[in-house]
Amino acid sequence: MAVLLFILLMVIGTPLAAALGLGSIYAVLDAGHSLDNVTRNMFSGLDSFTLMAIPFFIFAGDLMLAGGASRRLIDVAKKLVGWTTGGLPIAGVISSMFFASLSGSSPATVAAVGGVMIPSLRDSQYTAKFSVGLMCAAGSVGIIIPPSITLLVYGVTAEVSISELFIAGIIPGIFIGFVLIIVSYVIARKQGHKPGERSSIKEIVRSFINAFWGILMPVIVLGGIYFGVFTPTEAAAVAIFYSLFIGMFIYREINMKKLFEVTKRSVLISSMVMIVIASAQIFSWYLTMEQIPSDIASNVLSISNNPIVIMLLITVILLVVGMFMDTSAAVLILTPIFLPIMMEFGMSPVHLGVVMIVNLAIGMVTPPFGLNLFVGAGVSKLPLTTVIRATLPFVFVLIIALLIITFTPGMSTFLPSFIND
Repeated sequence: MAVLLFILLMVIGTPLAAALGLGSIYAVLDAGHSLDNVTRNMFSGLDSFTLMAIPFFIFAGDLMLAGGASRRLIDVAKKLVGWTTGGLPIAGVISSMFFASLSGSSPATVAAVGGVMIPSLRDSQYTAKFSVGLMCAAGSVGIIIPPSITLLVYGVTAEVSISELFIAGIIPGIFIGFVLIIVSYVIARKQGHKPGERSSIKEIVRSFINAFWGILMPVIVLGGIYFGVFTPTEAAAVAIFYSLFIGMFIYREINMKKLFEVTKRSVLISSMVMIVIASAQIFSWYLTMEQIPSDIASNVLSISNNPIVIMLLITVILLVVGMFMDTSAAVLILTPIFLPIMMEFGMSPVHLGVVMIVNLAIGMVTPPFGLNLFVGAGVSKLPLTTVIRATLPFVFVLIIALLIITFTPGMSTFLPSFIND
């Protein structure tokens, strides 16, 4: 009944945090538990040093965007590959991968990179549908390539090393980007788009110098985490100070007025995300108390003892959930259900985390309710129906990439094992 209430509230347009919170409260009361459990679990769910990294990474990503780092990174990508067939859309994909390493957010990646690249693509005679479809799909790497906010939430929920998860997301994120690059090249060649003008070595070097400070941030943050210099939360705090420093004193594009606007926007986004996480913690506690995860695990395992069949079933569920629910909330609710099932088959928790996040990332691009679609419609000023039709071919390609990642565990586990050894 609680699930039906949650779905009903979502259908009538209730904000996700409120819908999830009200549905969870109803579930707790309907099961005969005390209302005290609601407030206690909301507080304890957020009382985590690691989760403090979420608002920090959001703020750091906003500062990098406001400070002009994303624009300079896009310029580097254009200079590097703009001269090839399909160079401009390829530059858009590479720029999305760059920005993902700064923001950790899929919608933010679509907004930041798509806002610049979609008009450029259309000016270069690429169709509006191709331009917005590609940028929505490329934005999916935002929650896969580290530092990923959703991977961080999974790590806290599954009690898996955050640094291992971040390392594990690198190859799958790059692989998805590579697949989209191939698609961009094939479509550009098929449509007869000619290569752009080749940039000189001097221009390429100059663009790298201009973007150097932006490129350096993920190196400092992720390198610091991987080599044990600081924790993910400390790394996120370092990212804020670094982003603020280069935005105010090197690029000089952030003044006090802009800083106030960026801070206000980041606070609003962070508040929304943290309230969703707190509400999801209530529902997660309710599921655990009612032993629902173990019941579901038993029922699923009774369907088949073939891990491939079970993984395909989980994939379908995650794709559907990703269309409707915030990724952090989905991870908090579904991880306690899926983790015991897949560990029965000997699946690595790190690989499961990557598979879950890739599924949810694709769900954000999947019609009709994927969040990236709405962001893409906003930045492109195209009707939502047009954006939906534009993304369908890319969703098909992303699902093929997902299946390869899912059934090739080494893509997720090789780097963590190599570095730990």
